[in-house]
Amino acid sequence: MNLRVIEFREEFADGVAELYEHLGWKFSPRLVGIWGSMKNYSRVLVALLDGRVVGKVTLDTVFPPYAEIVNLVVHPRYQGRGIGRALVEECIRISESIGHNVQFLMTEHDNLPALNLYRKLGFYPVIPSKRKQLWLFRFGKGTFVEEFLSEHSLSEFRVFRRRVDFHGERLYGVAFTDIQGDGYLRVYFRGQPGQGATMPRIAGISFESGEDAFDAVAYEGSSEIGILNRGKDSTFRITPIAQKGLEASVESQVLRVPRGQERRVRVGFQPTESFDAPLDYLSFRTIVASFRINGNFVISLGRENR
Repeated sequence: MNLRVIEFREEFADGVAELYEHLGWKFSPRLVGIWGSMKNYSRVLVALLDGRVVGKVTLDTVFPPYAEIVNLVVHPRYQGRGIGRALVEECIRISESIGHNVQFLMTEHDNLPALNLYRKLGFYPVIPSKRKQLWLFRFGKGTFVEEFLSEHSLSEFRVFRRRVDFHGERLYGVAFTDIQGDGYLRVYFRGQPGQGATMPRIAGISFESGEDAFDAVAYEGSSEIGILNRGKDSTFRITPIAQKGLEASVESQVLRVPRGQERRVRVGFQPTESFDAPLDYLSFRTIVASFRINGNFVISLGRENR
């Protein structure tokens, strides 16, 4: 099977149009120009089997460290041949090569072939919905989740089926718990199930490993990041993740937090004149700024761009 996954070019427009027709989707020639104008933030990939377009996916990499995999489609006649997997694997490769190592996508609860594929590729369900939609996240190379799991290889995974209260914030969450030791990592998410609402993002962390234990929370209402230190007396460093056209700031990048105490720090982010992300054509109109805590843990705040 001569299968290739490459970036969309105008010469593939007729093939994508045919693919869309088989799926009952409408293809507009305007899409060719739109996709071309978004190359700084979004890439459209096509799967070619013996030169024929048999699959397509879009990869959006606007707000580091996140990457959204959206509109994954495979021609009905060619399903079950690894085409979807090849498209997703290329999205993962591209996103990680440019530093976007937290990938996410949406599927349906009852789409078992898709769920099995995403499980094999390391995606975890994080935000369920009564509307049968499900957000899945993958924590790739260099993420704090990947680091935790490499140090706690016998960790049990659990997803919270409903939003929970985490330091006054109502958030979705997942837990990785070391079944042999006392280490655990809980990651909390803000976002609505389904596209067109607000971009899903990491809004809270609860971590314990050895003498280190802390909770971190993104308070979007007050534009603050809070740290509750449950371990030894520690210093926490909070730094913005660089983003083209987005100016992010931290009131104090170093927080000294004694054991059992909480400290909060104000953060801010504002688009600059060079901010040219094509929000009108993305899944969300959310502007997201992310911050690193002690070099690796990531927490994010968002604002809807109306």
